[in-house]
Amino acid sequence: MKSKEKTNNNIDILNDPIWKSLFSLAWPLILTNMMQALYNITDAYFLGKLGPLELSVPTVVWPLIYVFVSLATGFSYAGTSLVAQYTGYGDKRKAEKSAAQTILAMLALSFAIMIIFLIFTKPLLSGLLKLEGSLFELSSVYVKLIAIGMPFSFLMQTISGIFRGWGNSIISLKFNGISVILNVILDPIFIFTFDLGVYGAALATMLAQAIMSVLFFIVLIRGKTGFKLHFKDFVPDKHIIKKVFSVGLPASIGESFTAIGFAIIMSVIAQFGEVVISGYGIGNRMNNLITMFSGGMALATATMVGQFVGANKQDKAVETVKKASIASFTIVFITSMLMFVYGHNITQFFINDPEVIKVGEEFFRYVSFSLPFFSLVSIFLGALRGTGHTTQSTIVDIIRLWGIRVPLVIYFSETHGYIGVFIAMIISNFSAMVLGLLFLIFGKWKEPVIEERLKLKEDQDS
Repeated sequence: MKSKEKTNNNIDILNDPIWKSLFSLAWPLILTNMMQALYNITDAYFLGKLGPLELSVPTVVWPLIYVFVSLATGFSYAGTSLVAQYTGYGDKRKAEKSAAQTILAMLALSFAIMIIFLIFTKPLLSGLLKLEGSLFELSSVYVKLIAIGMPFSFLMQTISGIFRGWGNSIISLKFNGISVILNVILDPIFIFTFDLGVYGAALATMLAQAIMSVLFFIVLIRGKTGFKLHFKDFVPDKHIIKKVFSVGLPASIGESFTAIGFAIIMSVIAQFGEVVISGYGIGNRMNNLITMFSGGMALATATMVGQFVGANKQDKAVETVKKASIASFTIVFITSMLMFVYGHNITQFFINDPEVIKVGEEFFRYVSFSLPFFSLVSIFLGALRGTGHTTQSTIVDIIRLWGIRVPLVIYFSETHGYIGVFIAMIISNFSAMVLGLLFLIFGKWKEPVIEERLKLKEDQDS
């Protein structure tokens, strides 16, 4: 086996204390996730100055966009899992080649998705989300602009997953940070100076991601960070691509089914009008910001358990999950309680409309206290995905949304109005936590997926 190299930004997960590795990996990921959330928050802030209609566009179409973006998320998990396990095993060249093959598969998929999205935008908006009138017209152009930038978004996500698997989360923070700064600068220019409104928000996001994803790819090719992809690594390797799809596809399918479920939920919310859409959108954005901590901890957990399982240190993998769960629950509990208390003020920051503020305040009052339990779901799924057992995480995702949340949203929205949507979110958050825990207790997530480690385990058992 080849020895593992350590650079200034690369964390020695196998030898450092777990708490040190966990937070060293997690804090850049948390900030990166927050910066991703700031994309949406920035758009909401500026679009809120135009009115409820413009503010509601990104909110109402996001679940539909996420249906396609989620496919890239699965390949990001594949990159993280394979690179982490080969790194833990000690074969850096195999990790690098697996990374290249993941990018190859992801790019082919992203261009296909972009074309499909551009062709079927209008049927999806009118059929799935049931949009009409001005909201439909604005959303149609907005979605097409976002679709054109999808390959760049996919590339950024996949490369971030590759570096995470290797143990370097700092570099992703740097590139995402610059991308957010670009977006913040371009948003008011395109929205107000060029008077493009909603379309300007989409253009700003697309341009910022395109510039930074290309630069991110160049860094990966040049290899000055210590992890280098060679052009020969991009020659299609059927065996590795098959492994990439076996790990990435279940996660992609699960994320896509989740996104479709959210699209259906949004279609229910859309029936209550622009005011409820805007209030829900603000609440959901802030909830996403709160859970960025658990999201970052989950990604760090995925990397660490992947390397530990690759190195045959399953006890360390279990300890990582326990410590990540404690940290995530504590932090999210504190921040969600702040949202509970100051929901009125937070909503008012985005838009000074009494009706929207009322809906936003109700959202925070109902949903916030269930978030700490939902944060544990992220950690549990991170453990499953990091070791390559994405089929199990997919089952949790599908049951959580399609078996629990979607039916409850439809039922309670009819009996309790838009408040029923919030009630359904609470029940599904608690249920998902229990379901994820059961998979960790009874599942086989501590078994590796790379052939080299499986063969070594078989030899040791015999």
